[in-house]
Order: sequence, then C-alpha cells, then structure tokens
Amino acid sequence: MSNLAATESRSSDATDLSKGADAKLEYQPGLPGIIEDSDLQGDNVDEAAAALRGQSLDYTEQEESRVVSKIDWRTVMPIMAITCGLQFVDKSAVSNAATFGLQSDLHLHGQNYSWAVSVFYFSYLGATWPSTYLLQRFHPGKVIGIACVLWGVCILAMLGVTNFGGLIACRFLLGIFEAPLSPGFMMITTRWYTQKEQPFRFGLWTLLNGWLPIPALVMFYGLGHAGGPLQPWRYIFLILGLVTVLMGVIVFFFIADSPANAPFLNDRERAIAVERIARCQTGIKNTQWKREQFIEALTDPRVWLVVATLFLSQSGGAVTTNFIGIIIKGFGYNQLRSLLLQTPAFAIQGFICLIVTGLVSFTKTFRNLKQPLLSIAACCVIAGTGVVYSTTPTAQNRQLLLGMMYMIALNNCSFTTIMSVIGVNFAGATKKSTVSAMTFVAYCVSNIVVPQAFRGTEAPTYHTGILTVMCFQIALVICYWASWALMTLENTRRDKLQARHPHADGEKGVEGAMQKKEDVLQGLKDLTDRGNTTFRYSP
Repeated sequence: MSNLAATESRSSDATDLSKGADAKLEYQPGLPGIIEDSDLQGDNVDEAAAALRGQSLDYTEQEESRVVSKIDWRTVMPIMAITCGLQFVDKSAVSNAATFGLQSDLHLHGQNYSWAVSVFYFSYLGATWPSTYLLQRFHPGKVIGIACVLWGVCILAMLGVTNFGGLIACRFLLGIFEAPLSPGFMMITTRWYTQKEQPFRFGLWTLLNGWLPIPALVMFYGLGHAGGPLQPWRYIFLILGLVTVLMGVIVFFFIADSPANAPFLNDRERAIAVERIARCQTGIKNTQWKREQFIEALTDPRVWLVVATLFLSQSGGAVTTNFIGIIIKGFGYNQLRSLLLQTPAFAIQGFICLIVTGLVSFTKTFRNLKQPLLSIAACCVIAGTGVVYSTTPTAQNRQLLLGMMYMIALNNCSFTTIMSVIGVNFAGATKKSTVSAMTFVAYCVSNIVVPQAFRGTEAPTYHTGILTVMCFQIALVICYWASWALMTLENTRRDKLQARHPHADGEKGVEGAMQKKEDVLQGLKDLTDRGNTTFRYSP
C-alpha cells in the first residue's frame, strides 16, 4: 500500500495507538484501500463494517498485538473464564451434594437421582433455540448477564428443597437460565478472534471448567466438617448462588457486544479488530434471520458430522460431571476423601485443554488437525472405561481404577475443541446461530440419554453406563476422522479452483490495496462458508 503509506506512515499509527489517542486517518474519498460510504451499502453488510469507514486497512503487527491484548483482558480474561467455571461448578454441584447425603435427605430412590441430572438438559434443550435467537438479536453480554443472575437465584432456591419434586423444579429452571452461556460465549469469541486464535481462547474461557472445581471441592470438604443448622450440602448451594448472582451483574456491565462498539477501544483499534475478523471470512454481527442460511445449515453434511461429534463426546462428561463422586466412593473411600480424590480429574481436564488448544493455535502442524488430536483423547477414554467396566473394585486395585477415572477425564478437552471447530468452520450469521443451536440440542440430548444408562440399581459400579460411554467413544473416533476428511477434501478442491483463477494477493501499491479492501468487504457480506469460495475450513 505505497499510496496509503504516503498519506500516513505505519509508524505514526503505532505511535498514536500507544498513546491511546483515537488514531484515525483523515478521511479522503477515493484513496485506494480506504473504506468509503458506498462500500457499506446493502442489506447483507455486516453491522460491524461501519467501524471501517474512513480507515486504512494497513496496520503493523505491533498495533494488532496491542489490540488483541486489550481484547483478551476485557473479554476472555477473566470475566468469561470465571463465569464459565461457575456454570460448571453450579450445574455439577448436585453431584457434590450427593456425596454429602442429598439422596438420603431428600428420600431419593431408584432412578430419581439420574432424572435429577437429566431434567437439567430437558429444559436446556427447550431453551436452546430461543437463546440463540436472543443472542443474535440482542447484546449477548446483556443476555448472558441476566441469565446468570437468574440461575444464581435457582441455585439459592436449592436451600429450601425438601423432596424430589423441589429438586426437579430447581434443576429444570437452572437448565433454562444456563442455556445462553456457552453459545453466547462461542458467539463472542468468534466475533473477536481469528481462526488461528480461537481454539486457544476457547481453551482459556473453558479452562476454569477444570480448575475452578478444585478450590470449590476443597471448600466443600471444609463445609463437610463444619457444623450449623443446615445439612452440609445446603451450604454448597448458598455460597455458589451468591457468587453467581454477583458474577451475573459483572457480566451484564462489562462484556462488550462486538469490536465495532467496544468502549475500551478507540476508532483505530476498532477498525483493526473488525478487519482482522473480516479477513477470516466468518463475519461479525448481522441481526437479520435468513431462511436460505437456515436451510443450508440443516442440509450441510459437515454440520451434521460436527454435531454428531459433540453428541457422542458428551458421554464421557456424564461420568466426570455427575457420577464421578459416587463411583470413586464405591472404590472404598469415605465421602470426604472421595470428594478430594475428584480434584486430580479436574486438574487433568484443565491442563489437557490448554495443551490441545495451544497446539492447534500456535503450531502450523496441528492447526488443521484438531479432530485427529481429539480422537487420541477418545481412545484414552475407551481404554479407561474398558478397565473400569471389566474390573471389580477391591482394596488392592482401587488405585488402578482411580487412575482409569482420571484417564476418562481426558474426554473433557473435547467440548472446548469442538466449540472451536464450530466457531472457525461455519460462516453466515444465521447459519452460525443455527449450527450453534443444533450443537447444543445434541449436547442436551446426549446428557439426557446417557445418565439414564447409569441405573440406580447398579450403583456405584454402573456397568451399563460405563459400557454405554465406551460404545459412544468408539463411534466418536469414527466421526472425528470422517468430519476431518470431508473438510480437508473441500479445502483441496477450493485450492485447485483458486489456482485456476488466481487473484492479486501478492500485488503491491494501488492494486494490492484494492484487492485487500475487496477481500475484507467480502468477509463482511454475511456469506456462508459454502457460498464463499475464499473461505477455508480448519478441521
């Protein structure tokens, strides 16, 4: 962009940015590479495109790095991570409460506990489609913040539960209000980060899914020794409910909608943030519902394979989220020790998420090998469930079985990485929202079906449930490789097509500036991944 450089140097931009000023090129219509009003016309133009008006598309790596750092600390770190970790602790608190005698105190019998686990996902399932509509239509931070406050109230309501009916009611409402969080955070991540950056950011905001339960379990252990007028498990819900309500208020006021209107960025920084995502051809924000994109999502085999991977992968989560305490206690440990012995499983979950998402974000070798890497984790789960299924717990082998339970915890990296696969591989606002809804429908159905295989009459070994998880994981490996192959083959086809019709990617000066401008605007036209041949999959 030699002509643009003559207007204002990159070093000047970087200097202005470092001073925090609204570094912005003086708007001069007709300059090559400058976004003009005429470029922003049309119904399909992304709402975030307005942030590019009058801005140069040329910036330094130092500028981009500063912008990404600001975004990290104002979105992913720490608000999204803490909120996501709280959600996991809140919904799995029933498992910890069961360790402290919730089942006997509420007179649960037979499949009552399994239904208490499953009913959460029935309501989550029903709330999935309305949630994705609200998230696309309105400010996702506001939607999630309100939902967070309401699910905190549901957690507090557990203090007054005295029977199975009350437990079911609270769990049902909890599922409704937790439904917007994961699809909302996925939407926010795809609006702010490039394809290369997204997997690690998904790993960061889900990191506390594994690590926050560790101090929580230690706290619960202390509550088990504390006296007071209430049963120990009720104090768990009291503390979690109050913290969750407070976090909801923070989310409501501090999560920004999109790069185009982020209050912590100046004009120049907003333009850089929008241009980065536009180059990925995935779009940022478009509130129009488009029937053709909805139909495309329902008829795209790549979508169904990714949905299948999430459905099957959640089988392992049923073990580590809802039944791990009961199973470990069945190895011969008392209730307090079995609570502490869950902590390594969550530590492993956090570390493996960082390793996998770090590999696919920072190394070119693994960037397009997300699903093959996940298949390795699935094979570890198959081995772990196989040993647990075939081994009778005794004092001599309980350490082996405990190790196998920790191996099953490797499955928990799948949710994070599959979220990143969805985020980077589907474009078009309506299509992305539809895929998100389909994904979380699958998530709910899996978490409804699988716990029912854990029969109360088989506790604490749950042979049928463990066998079900093993079969799901075998099918999961097949789906991972089929999905990866389909996307890779499509990339190869598009590369060959582009080779026959090359454009001026390497051009300098006016030609290069105009080509870059054209590519950026292409990425803000709300095109789908199928309809935009410039798009490349990252499986």
